[in-house]
Amino acid sequence: MSRVDRSYSKYESIRTYEDRGKMKWNPFATAELASAHRDYHKEFTFEEPDFSLEQDEILTMISFAKSLQLEINIEYQVGKNLKNVDGIIVDWKDKTGIILKKIDGHYLELEFSSIVKLTDKQYFDSCLKQY
Repeated sequence: MSRVDRSYSKYESIRTYEDRGKMKWNPFATAELASAHRDYHKEFTFEEPDFSLEQDEILTMISFAKSLQLEINIEYQVGKNLKNVDGIIVDWKDKTGIILKKIDGHYLELEFSSIVKLTDKQYFDSCLKQY
């Protein structure tokens, strides 16, 4: 392999540069890589990761709903199942949960850790989605 004479340059890095045969393949690799990226992103489907509300977020939303006596829908987890209940928060259960008066008049105690989603017709629906 013959060396290219770069003695014309005033910069030492250009004069001593040695192409090890990689530079000539860059245009091909770039087009091939771009094509691979297009194919990958065409087949890629983005799924929203599941996450739950933080404890302080739950507490803030519940405090808001309790102070305004809003009728809310709470999705909560029991074992591996998710359940929904509609009602009004009437009181706190120690520092670990709430006491909810359901629409049918019965009371339900819920732990903060079991609450997955909170919605109501006026406030929470517009700013919150599935948690």
